[in-house]
Amino acid sequence: MGELKDKNKLGQTIRLLRLTNNLSLRDLAEKSGISYSFISSVEKGRFAPSRETTIALAEALKGADLNELLMLAGFAPISGMVKEENALYEPEVQFILRAKRDLSPKAFKTFMRIVEQTKKVLEDE
Repeated sequence: MGELKDKNKLGQTIRLLRLTNNLSLRDLAEKSGISYSFISSVEKGRFAPSRETTIALAEALKGADLNELLMLAGFAPISGMVKEENALYEPEVQFILRAKRDLSPKAFKTFMRIVEQTKKVLEDE
């Protein structure tokens, strides 16, 4: 059951990234070298991509977190991250990344505006 959930979550994440990048299935296929029909099947949770395919999709999708996609696909993350990359796994950063993944693009823009306004208010104190 967990494996199917992860395949579905992986597919949803790839679809969201593809749409956020304003790419059609064919556009992503061209950028990644993966067939559009296979990408569609991954997005629908029918198939789990190989490690190489997951990396190719992550590299073709601006804003993709390679390690997140690898873990959703059931693979170990890439090791050797530098200290700055480790900051990506702090709870606050993960909260923002989840918001980006879970909210519509319009809702996420509103979310980020609120964050920016709050930051300005706090800086002025």
